Amino acid sequence: MKSLPTFVATAILSLSLAVPAQVIAQDRIAVATIDGESIWLDEIMAVAETLPPEYQQQGIAGIYDQLVDDVANSRLAAIAARSSGLDKEEDVASAMRTAADRVLAEAYITREVGKEITEEAIQAAYDTYVADTGSRETVTASHILVETEEEAKAIIDQLKDGADFTELAREKSTGPSGPGGGSLGSFGRGQMVPTFEAAAFGMPVGSFSDNPVQTQFGWHVIQVSDKGIQEAPALDQMRDQIAANLSRQSFARIVETLRVGTTIEIRPLADVMAEARQAAENAQ
Repeated sequence: MKSLPTFVATAILSLSLAVPAQVIAQDRIAVATIDGESIWLDEIMAVAETLPPEYQQQGIAGIYDQLVDDVANSRLAAIAARSSGLDKEEDVASAMRTAADRVLAEAYITREVGKEITEEAIQAAYDTYVADTGSRETVTASHILVETEEEAKAIIDQLKDGADFTELAREKSTGPSGPGGGSLGSFGRGQMVPTFEAAAFGMPVGSFSDNPVQTQFGWHVIQVSDKGIQEAPALDQMRDQIAANLSRQSFARIVETLRVGTTIEIRPLADVMAEARQAAENAQ
């Protein structure tokens, strides 16, 4: 078995001391005992999830014995620390309080968010997405890209006189789509630069630009040949994405609610660093 380096073992030790085992709703599975006290499988798995990818890729079988040993070592070290009164020293006690607060905060937020990520909420979010056809609108377009506005206006005049768009694109477009007649295929919102997108989606099918459209690439003459609505994926295909979006929204609401009626004042970093430098100088 590939042994874990010192920095990983140290991380396991700190995590095992600071993060209590996740309580499983049903029976927990013991992986070892220390003087009759169990070390649980969920403790081991929680620690394993914090390891660098190179160790996680080994799978639990590759690091199981080392994880159990290190969690056991952390238990024994914690017992010895309490026996020596180390947990009563202010700096250690402060660090323990900070760790406990973080664990409690994460458990609270996880639980509150979980209450909102229901099947009903996921279904409602999906129904809203399906109803919002605008977000799935697509346009099929071609363009002719040139360097100056004058060139683009001249091309528009030619089109108004009956010139063929595809032939003009092949002849005059400086863009990579020129040899293909300027075809860009079909695209949805967010796939083109904003100015180009706004112009293309705002044009009726079968039309070309009345005025040149400028982007960072140059000046465009656009032709729209078709529009459509992209079919919505099935709910099962979107479930994870929807749940993640709902989780982010729920987290933001919870944090905002917690801050209501609370004053939080953040000192400028420059002031904090100046105080830290002064403290370091005084300690010398």
